Amino acid sequence: MGKVCVVYHSVYGHTKVQADAVADGARSVPDTEVHLIPVQQVDLNWDHLHGADALIFGTPTYMGTVSAEFKAFMDKTSMFWANQPWKDKRCRRNGRSRD
Repeated sequence: MGKVCVVYHSVYGHTKVQADAVADGARSVPDTEVHLIPVQQVDLNWDHLHGADALIFGTPTYMGTVSAEFKAFMDKTSMFWANQPWKDKRCRRNGRSRD
């Protein structure tokens, strides 16, 4: 069984629509467990993230970079760097130029 986590930040709902579509696509693969995680709830879901086979990130783009809320999530991951629990995971970023 594969495990996929879709972590996203959405202000106006556009990125959430994309995250939902990505999660639905992943769920269409037999025996795949999918967790849809808003960045505001990431602290409750570290175990899911560490146990996932694939991580997919969704964020709007503001001023040429990710949103501040998504950047805060990225910064939180630095506490795991030494143990590298995400080493060798498949990762993908799904972004929008406007949210």
